[in-house]
Amino acid sequence: MLVELQVENSKNEILPGSYATVRVPEVALGKVVTLPDNTLIFRGKSVQVGVVDAKGIVQLRDVKVGRDFGVQSEILSGVTESNKVIVNPSDSLSTGTTVRVASMTPAPSPSPGVPKK
Repeated sequence: MLVELQVENSKNEILPGSYATVRVPEVALGKVVTLPDNTLIFRGKSVQVGVVDAKGIVQLRDVKVGRDFGVQSEILSGVTESNKVIVNPSDSLSTGTTVRVASMTPAPSPSPGVPKK
């Protein structure tokens, strides 16, 4: 997305034509459902995601995509944040397919700091 901003630049550190990556905090956006782009299935004119229910059965759902945040997209309708969505779905994925959900491992915690002497 191309935007134009007016910012304080009294030290002339920002040059004309400069590029920047900007991240808008979620607080500023309000409650937003986002999904990684590698969960989206493009079929014809529709965009779908594969949602897995408690029995491991896939349901393909049409979603309405809002803003593109680079590697994630805003989802305006079709899923909620509590849905289990398939990452990297195959092109042959269809509603009714039974899948096994891989156990989710938590992200590693930061390494502890050096002990003080």
